[in-house]
Amino acid sequence: MKSRILSHGAFSLAPLAMIELDLRKTRALAADRHIAVNGERSYDNASVCALTNSVDILGVNNAARSILALEGKGMPERVSHIIPEKLQKPFAKGLVSLLHGESFVIEGILKTADGEDFPAHIAGWNDTDATGEDQVMIGITKLEHNRGREKANGDIQGDPVHAARISILGEMTASIAHEVNQPLGSIVTSAEAGLRWLNHAQPDLDEVRTILERIINSGRRAGNIISALMGLASNSASERTAVEVAALIDETVLILRSDLNRRQSGLRLEISPDLPRVWIDRTQILQVIVNLVTNAAQAMSDGQAWNRTLSIRARENQDRVTIEVEDSGPGVDPKVRERLFESFYTTKTTGIGMGLAICRSIVEAHGSEIELQSSQYLGARFSFTLPVAPDAPSTVATSGSVVG
Repeated sequence: MKSRILSHGAFSLAPLAMIELDLRKTRALAADRHIAVNGERSYDNASVCALTNSVDILGVNNAARSILALEGKGMPERVSHIIPEKLQKPFAKGLVSLLHGESFVIEGILKTADGEDFPAHIAGWNDTDATGEDQVMIGITKLEHNRGREKANGDIQGDPVHAARISILGEMTASIAHEVNQPLGSIVTSAEAGLRWLNHAQPDLDEVRTILERIINSGRRAGNIISALMGLASNSASERTAVEVAALIDETVLILRSDLNRRQSGLRLEISPDLPRVWIDRTQILQVIVNLVTNAAQAMSDGQAWNRTLSIRARENQDRVTIEVEDSGPGVDPKVRERLFESFYTTKTTGIGMGLAICRSIVEAHGSEIELQSSQYLGARFSFTLPVAPDAPSTVATSGSVVG
């Protein structure tokens, strides 16, 4: 089976650590042993060992080589060389999930080729762009916050706000990889076209100039995406600054655009013009908006809404700015509504129930509350307010634009 990572220069340069796997042997093994996704008896030590050793590595990108200290070393043949023994059982379950078209997310301690342990977030997904049915991807995110050795089984310690952000990024790994890969792919394609124009007997310099401008724009787009992701993943101390609301929402769109497209969700932005800047912790409020938009998109997708339209609104209200996130999904079940913001309460099969609880804490720390308005079949609307920055000059934003 051919590796797309090794053959696609743009994918190789993607900043996320990604490994391409071949699950053909794994599929045959799972069928032979009748291994079920949720069958606990299927995962005895012998089966776990066999499943992990059945996976061949097709390729790794440069970011994966760096995080696993593989520079100057040969590529491991099997994924069992990367996944330590304590993590092999949940990883084996994840592999079987991939065989059934489902993604997985786990956390634990990985080991580099130099023998150094590091806490990591691992996400696996089916590679829909691949040529083979069993060609899948795993992404690895190194967790920077401190974790006790007794928590090596994957429990999150330390700052729960930062942990929730890392969890969001992990769930979106496939979409983020696709979003970053698009401008990188455009850069490579444009550069190849530029070389062809220069190699003509009479080079068309105007065409080359146009191509170079396209490369610059694609590079800036990739840089903006990476900067937004690095900000969301950072664990810096909370700090209030004057922030432009329109720019903050633009970052949200940049991060989530690919995920919204995958869920076939349209996005409408209604940002009032001349909004004053707000006095906030930029990363924390970005986390709140990303979480609310992600939940709304999932609600519309899971609820099979026929008109999947998601709106983000921002308007000035006296000395504060109101932010609203509204979807056209099935609404919030009244039985669920009272517990929606409780810690560890979730309606998702793979959720940990901390996202909305942390969002509420962040918003309350900014002097507001998250309000919910919902009706069956008409969707849900979450809203909160933010304080205006002292002596904040007004900014100009576009009203009523539609994305996706």
